[in-house]
Amino acid sequence: MNNVSDFATEWIKSHGGTLLSEEELATKLADIDKQAEEKAAVDYLALKRKVYDRDSLWPSNRKATFTFERWLPERQANVKLATKIKNQATDIFKRLRSDNFNIFILGNAGTGKTAITLALVNALERYSHKTVMFVSTVALRESVMYEFSDLGARAKLDRIAKSMQEVDVLILDDFGSEVGMSGNGKQATERLQQFYMRVADARYEVDENDKRTKSTIVTSNNVRSELEGMYNDKLISRLVTKKTENVLLFAGLEDIR
Repeated sequence: MNNVSDFATEWIKSHGGTLLSEEELATKLADIDKQAEEKAAVDYLALKRKVYDRDSLWPSNRKATFTFERWLPERQANVKLATKIKNQATDIFKRLRSDNFNIFILGNAGTGKTAITLALVNALERYSHKTVMFVSTVALRESVMYEFSDLGARAKLDRIAKSMQEVDVLILDDFGSEVGMSGNGKQATERLQQFYMRVADARYEVDENDKRTKSTIVTSNNVRSELEGMYNDKLISRLVTKKTENVLLFAGLEDIR
């Protein structure tokens, strides 16, 4: 008398089906598991990116975008210098895909610092698995100020701080400008310094191989010595790199706004 397995086998064969061996079945199931894991990883990355987009602080309260293709050296009088800067930025992107380090982008207003930073953001989102968060330091200063008197603002700031500490690549745009707008001479308030220090300390962690796990991109109109006058030396050491290969210097480019 045939058992259920025999009946099933005969039915499959009678309908033109093919029975898999145990080895073939194991391989098939492994492939299904792999596809499910890959989809879950893609979905999880998309979810994380939505969170960091939500917590980003944009100057216009709306996400801005730019690409390397749109950053045109020929718009500058010194095309050779602009081409060199674009090539340096492209090299930084390639290294950022698989490594972590800080980047300092320095130059006068209107020379294209934020645009090339947005191009880095665009490239990382399209061609890497890293998460990115953009923070206008002027907008952040306003959030820190309102936190005193508004419980909703305090909860939002706590959420922003957590995201700033955890995101793979953090952009601090126009760092130093927030101090000039504070009306407090040329030094950041203690509260703002403490906020940045908590973020910087959290982002300075290393893995079991003593390698950095996070990257921070700082754009500024101020040279390092000026930033050291505004902020604690330890904070600047955490955020602003001295390594020449990770510094984009826009000196010599014109304001093209």
